[in-house]
Amino acid sequence: MTDHAGMINQSVPFGVRRARLRLGMTQMQLAEFSGVDIGMVYRWELGLACPSHEIWARLRNITLKASSFLDEDLVRASPLYKFIVDIEDLTSPIVASKGIIEAIRAAGASEEEDLPGDIAEIGRKSPHYAISGVRALEIIQADPRWRSGEIVYAEAHCLAPVLGGVWVDGMLAPLPERIAALLEFAPSRHGPGGGFWVHPVGLDDMPFNHPQ
Repeated sequence: MTDHAGMINQSVPFGVRRARLRLGMTQMQLAEFSGVDIGMVYRWELGLACPSHEIWARLRNITLKASSFLDEDLVRASPLYKFIVDIEDLTSPIVASKGIIEAIRAAGASEEEDLPGDIAEIGRKSPHYAISGVRALEIIQADPRWRSGEIVYAEAHCLAPVLGGVWVDGMLAPLPERIAALLEFAPSRHGPGGGFWVHPVGLDDMPFNHPQ
């Protein structure tokens, strides 16, 4: 999993993150699943450490064998806040998790029990649009690296008008074989602290491309 210079293979952070999202797990849950502490999972996803050969084989097998149907099934059943979105229009949800549908209904933004229909419009019409999740997704969509497939994942800290105006931490990962992307987010422990930000991470940004 390392090259001749000892740098971590670029597929490791992407593979670990993809496997975790496909399993519908938090970093803590993946740590328990893999028999390591959460700090190690964090280091894997940053490209600072490699899983053991046994763990990597299990995670890679999940990533390679999970079908599109399984992706949708896992997302729909997840209690976490998740969407599968159109890779060409990140504000257009294709599949929504049980967790996000319940949260949206609880906030009174939608009564739909399957796929909420006007999430993007709620964000665009909000007086807080400039710091909203919809705006964050539009920024990622406009990044030339997203259009060219160079972004490994993107993170954001933003407001979610559809959830009643709570601040959330979000992560977006492409699913190129589906021409889609997986969006996962959760209420932020920091609230508005740090303000609105969007951080797309490309291959050139990963630590293994910048040896000390």
